[in-house]
Amino acid sequence: MDTHQPVIIVGAGIAGLTVAYELQKKGIPYQILEAGDKAGGVIRSLHIDGYELDAGPNSIGATPDTLSFLTEIGLKDVVMEASAASKNRFLVRNGQLHGISPNPVKIISSKYVSGGAKWRLFTESFRKANRTIQEESVSSFVTRRFGTEIMEYVFEPVLSGIYAGNPEKLSIQEVLPMLPKWEKTYGSVTKGMMKSKGEMGGRKIVAFKGGNQVLPERLVSLLTTPVKLGVKVTGVTKGAADYIVQYEENGQTQMLNAKQVIFTTPSYATANAITTLDCDLSAALRDLHYPHMGVLHLGFGKEAKDKIPEGFGFLVPHAENKHFLGAICNSAVFPSRAPEGKVLFTVFVGGAQQESLFDEMGATQLQLTVVKEFMELLGLTTPPELQQFSEWQKAIPQLNVGFAATRGKIRIFEKQYPGIIIAGNYVTGVSIPGIIAGARTIADRI
Repeated sequence: MDTHQPVIIVGAGIAGLTVAYELQKKGIPYQILEAGDKAGGVIRSLHIDGYELDAGPNSIGATPDTLSFLTEIGLKDVVMEASAASKNRFLVRNGQLHGISPNPVKIISSKYVSGGAKWRLFTESFRKANRTIQEESVSSFVTRRFGTEIMEYVFEPVLSGIYAGNPEKLSIQEVLPMLPKWEKTYGSVTKGMMKSKGEMGGRKIVAFKGGNQVLPERLVSLLTTPVKLGVKVTGVTKGAADYIVQYEENGQTQMLNAKQVIFTTPSYATANAITTLDCDLSAALRDLHYPHMGVLHLGFGKEAKDKIPEGFGFLVPHAENKHFLGAICNSAVFPSRAPEGKVLFTVFVGGAQQESLFDEMGATQLQLTVVKEFMELLGLTTPPELQQFSEWQKAIPQLNVGFAATRGKIRIFEKQYPGIIIAGNYVTGVSIPGIIAGARTIADRI
């Protein structure tokens, strides 16, 4: 490998692969260094007994730009759009599934929340706005605007479904920035929602035939410069005219010189590489929490097909005291994910509020407990014919209160060291469309 490279990309997840693809289109040489043994980051697809399983992202809320990108890279023919049934979403309360909508008017008319909670929701627009708070937790903001019940039974499970986070710690400005924006602009979240209806659409739920691993595999196939696997970047220092990237490969420490270095790795990996340049930012990135999570795939036969309500899936509020966060009904959303007449679920376990269960119970007992609770909730009596468990020791970055200061440190660092870009999903957003959009913007900057 040439020891002088114009651009070094650290990490071969979707962000790193997309940056490389965009640079290649512009004729800019690059080299991707990946510590693992395969590209794709957290995207992992498995095929077992006719079931298609995704241990990472199960679907993509694709924007028109995302769909255009997928067409550009030749994936149009393998993109599957979610079924009409996927519009049905459920939340659990008192051991029952309740159909729910994000529309406040529909929540008011549902049996899911109490009359008192509905009144708090109905009168939110008359509540005095606080336009001075700079950063606030989700729990503080939602309780202030809508009350405790709406917080615990609507927002908490939804945020668990996206970030597996703790609303007492998650920053509302980071994870739901439109809500404080609406409060400041309109004096009310519900007013802002009604006035911004046109801005909130435009996404289609999609996935790929053959599993979502098709996406990174396609990007890798388009790159003319192969990804270097098993290469762990351990440090970056400033040279006379460029940056010196230190890495380990096959037990040997080696060096590369690069004009620009792009980190698309998780914060803790980036932290280790930049310690010599900025120990303060390194410490902040190292402190960013990635909770322990598990993904449990369950395949059922005809009994489940006849009993379960058709829909995207359901979320479980923490107040329900279950041992899992919720489940996606993959076979209802994308029927080809399961053999005909059978049902596939992806059940999510752990996260910021429940990761201690792994240590308290052990993975085996935790799975047994989750399967029991899951079957009881749906009224199933026949055990699953498929049970596949995948663990992520460090799953989704938690954008908690205080992360705004870390963003500020990243901006200062990039100004101090022009040519180094920090672009992990904790910066661009955890969704695949956000990661792709962020990566394309980075390529344009270069």
